[in-house]
Amino acid sequence: MSRFFSLKYLIIIFILTCDSQEFLSANSRIPDVIATLINLEGTVKVKTKESQRGEYAREGMLLFNGNKILTSSNSKTSILYRDGSRIRLFQNSKLILNFSEEKIKGKRNFNKLLTLNEGSIRGRFRKGIQRTKIRTPTAIIGIKGTSFRISEKKNITTVSLTEGQLEVSNLLEKVVINTGQWLHKFNPYSNLSKILAPLPKILSLKTNVFEINFKDGNSKQVELIIQIQNTTNEKSIKRSGYLVFESNYKNMNIPRRVFLNEDGFAKILIVIMPPIIDDQEFFGLINIRAYMDDEGFDDVAEGLLVLKIKDFGKKRTLLLHPDIGVLEKK
Repeated sequence: MSRFFSLKYLIIIFILTCDSQEFLSANSRIPDVIATLINLEGTVKVKTKESQRGEYAREGMLLFNGNKILTSSNSKTSILYRDGSRIRLFQNSKLILNFSEEKIKGKRNFNKLLTLNEGSIRGRFRKGIQRTKIRTPTAIIGIKGTSFRISEKKNITTVSLTEGQLEVSNLLEKVVINTGQWLHKFNPYSNLSKILAPLPKILSLKTNVFEINFKDGNSKQVELIIQIQNTTNEKSIKRSGYLVFESNYKNMNIPRRVFLNEDGFAKILIVIMPPIIDDQEFFGLINIRAYMDDEGFDDVAEGLLVLKIKDFGKKRTLLLHPDIGVLEKK
């Protein structure tokens, strides 16, 4: 009888062990989430290994290595990576998220590879913690923490840079693009060094207030004027379209999108509240950035406005230690 029970228990243990191994094996095959789809407009599809025909995208959709993002006419979406990097995908575009991996040994670092087969993107990538390459049928673009735009159409590529540095190579040569430069409509055999030029236009952000004092604890209103200008002579450019605002400051009422009229002009009023005390990423300077939210604006550098909070800083308490002396407590 005891031999019968022992054999039965051995069989049960064997079955449970097999089930556990299958469970662990199945879970080990679950891919890691690399990004999220946000700010979706119009019709966007996502193709996966399981769904080659594609499924209609939805706000907050999780993205994985190998996913293909396709936008139709009058459609846009944004891709938010785990490290905070962002890509804005404009209409009639095809983008492949080839892979994204995080290295956690030592300093945190992200490696990414993307392929833009067709269409237009705007990217803003975190400095210092990522290494990214974007392939097109024409070129390979190395990203070094920056704000840039890339357009690809029928093996003709345009690359423009507002901030940071890019390394662009085709079949003929390799060049470095610095802040405020662009490569306009090149092919695999173009002489890149000869066509590298300054960006001809810029999105200008202006205000009469550059320092904000929250000593009274009240919110402040700031008038902001936005206009497309020639980078050389600051003459206004008549060109309409939507722009998008981004900021490092969380406690502010500012519209996400604003429409520039036919004169390329807009005026808005923003409300800035006192800073959040426990915001560890804010150090007293409010950065307001704006970019044109559509294809065809590769020749327009992004706008940046910096506001300073006067007398910003955490309160300090000085303590006197009998042996060490003065201690500082924040």
